[in-house]
Amino acid sequence: LKPFWFISRHTLQVFPRRPDMAVAAMPLAFVPGILSLSSGWTVVVPQGCRMVPVDYRPEGSGSLAPAGNFGDFVGIMALRCMTSVLRLGKVGPWALGAHSAGGPVIYHCLDMLADMQEPSGSAELLQAAQQVLSEEDFAEFGDAVHALEGVPPRLPVAVFSFEGSLMSCDVDGWAEDWAEQPEPPTGEDWIEEALNDPLSEWTWDMARHCCVSLVARCACDPPRHLASIERWLRLPGSPGFVYVAGKQSKAANKVVFPALREIAVRSCSEERLQIFEIPGSGHNLNHDAPDRVRDMIAKLLGLEPDGS
Repeated sequence: LKPFWFISRHTLQVFPRRPDMAVAAMPLAFVPGILSLSSGWTVVVPQGCRMVPVDYRPEGSGSLAPAGNFGDFVGIMALRCMTSVLRLGKVGPWALGAHSAGGPVIYHCLDMLADMQEPSGSAELLQAAQQVLSEEDFAEFGDAVHALEGVPPRLPVAVFSFEGSLMSCDVDGWAEDWAEQPEPPTGEDWIEEALNDPLSEWTWDMARHCCVSLVARCACDPPRHLASIERWLRLPGSPGFVYVAGKQSKAANKVVFPALREIAVRSCSEERLQIFEIPGSGHNLNHDAPDRVRDMIAKLLGLEPDGS
């Protein structure tokens, strides 16, 4: 599999595999897109890796913060994701990934992981989280932070964004419409199926809150998510950032690819950014080109691609 474009010819620098890790599967914490479940992405998980679902559920008690703020829909989801990844990092190496609307969740996580590398970062994050999380969510998050015993959290060995929403071009034409509709759009079978899936906790109100948050975050000027990725690329010990898009997503790719390249050049971190364009795929890469995506993940994590 050849990338459409590389800023650098280097492959991802993966962690050295120790003898005691010979049979341990690399955990990949994954945040899916709107109205979706992470189980839809298990098809791209290579041998030697295991999916750790970070799925959506109702926001809990209390009201959400205004869209774009720390405790909005994406912010709450990001804090729940942090609970999962802090636990993973306490045990050993781990990776992080997201698709579509899950992108802003992990971009927020990258900022929090960077914050926690600072001496007072964990304490400040705990204080902020207590103001926005439900009692149950905060108890779990607090336990994960305290388990670190004052040590900065382990960073992931890889971060994958599968067309994770970055800028307005990713949400224009649908997110604002959804946010304003009190009922799900008619004639969209996949939406009805998603809302009726017994394994899913998605509701239409949750989808609307998600859209409001996406619109606010993607509309920031300067671009908020690009700033998070640039900070991540600059962070000492960062594994870098992998952005994966379907070749059929041409309109968005013409905007996103140059924007990512610009921040990598500006941060002098060209070798830490990799961009792949997957032939034969559109936005839903797990459905359109699962074999190609699986092999790419395997290669970047230093695993043997399936069937090789």
